[in-house]
Amino acid sequence: MSGLKSSIENPWVCDIVTDEVLARETGVPLPSHAQSDQAFCTPHALRSWARAFLPAGGWSGPLRHVRVRQNGQLQALIPFARQQVARFSINSLAGYYWPFRSLCLLAQPGAGMGLADAVGRALANTPPGAVLRFGPISGRDEVMLAMLRQLMAAGWRHRAKATGAVFQLDLSLGLDALKQRFSGSLLKHIEYSRRRLGKTVGEVRCERHVLSGEDQPLLDILAGIESRSWLARDGGDLKFIGPANQLFWTQMGREPDPHAQAVCWVLHCGDQPVAFSAHLETDTALYVLANSYDEQWKSHSPGSILTYEVLRDAIVRHKRLFDWGQGDSGYKQRWGAQEGALLYDVMMFRPGLLGGLLALAADKALRDWDVRLDALP
Repeated sequence: MSGLKSSIENPWVCDIVTDEVLARETGVPLPSHAQSDQAFCTPHALRSWARAFLPAGGWSGPLRHVRVRQNGQLQALIPFARQQVARFSINSLAGYYWPFRSLCLLAQPGAGMGLADAVGRALANTPPGAVLRFGPISGRDEVMLAMLRQLMAAGWRHRAKATGAVFQLDLSLGLDALKQRFSGSLLKHIEYSRRRLGKTVGEVRCERHVLSGEDQPLLDILAGIESRSWLARDGGDLKFIGPANQLFWTQMGREPDPHAQAVCWVLHCGDQPVAFSAHLETDTALYVLANSYDEQWKSHSPGSILTYEVLRDAIVRHKRLFDWGQGDSGYKQRWGAQEGALLYDVMMFRPGLLGGLLALAADKALRDWDVRLDALP
């Protein structure tokens, strides 16, 4: 399916291809995302999600991409899959829910808003459907927001809501400056807990693992810790238990990319694995996707011991952003984390009879989706 046609005046070409076609035509791993903070959004990561989670949870395949090229060079991919929303099956921005969903930008760094505008025009001309859903997307994803504004300029209507802010630490401040933001007794408590464990249980060690695709023993350890956590006890959102989760992380470890890594830390006390922290890491950012601990060890604060080691290591490796995701019962703020970018859920409706009717229905059904994209900074 073709959209924008290439010409001397317009060097852009846009079409829609399945992921299978994209993989066959590309043949080699594509370069990392042009924006280093969002390098986690790669064709490989999208493919890992699709293989693990399509179909499931209201989603169905195939994974498709709006492919945008300039003078024959691939510049961007906008991934979509079908999602059941109420009684409708619509095209939704695809990918793992955490840390957020985005475009896959393959242009050289510095392409900037010109690329965003071109991608928006391309999508407006070659949409995969009359209704498109984008979420969660980040309020600091400038290219995504610029693309959506291009759709609005082309006559698309929208409904949007904020789903909450993520909590972040600015690692560029350095460890000493960050320590000043920790709650008063936090470090003393960590030191005490570590000494006590060392005396009563055995050596406390924290191991960092970059997934490689051959990680089944590690994944079994993570699933075991998670099965003994409060999340499993209370029916929470599990990341490592179950075949689909295991397949996702296995796939993520394949085709390793030094600019976008899936990383898991494990804290051991003696010979017992007690806590874990799972991340996506780029050259500049660390996104926490999951962390948990064995409830039997709660009084020893294994999560805090591990978090401190993760922070120290991230600073040594020159990460600038520590993104802890949404929600906080007070724990994240003990570490000095502050609310950062808002995440949004957005529905876009194509101009025309069908899109207009669906937009009117959404106006009535989604009254609390009242954020105006054109009013965002």
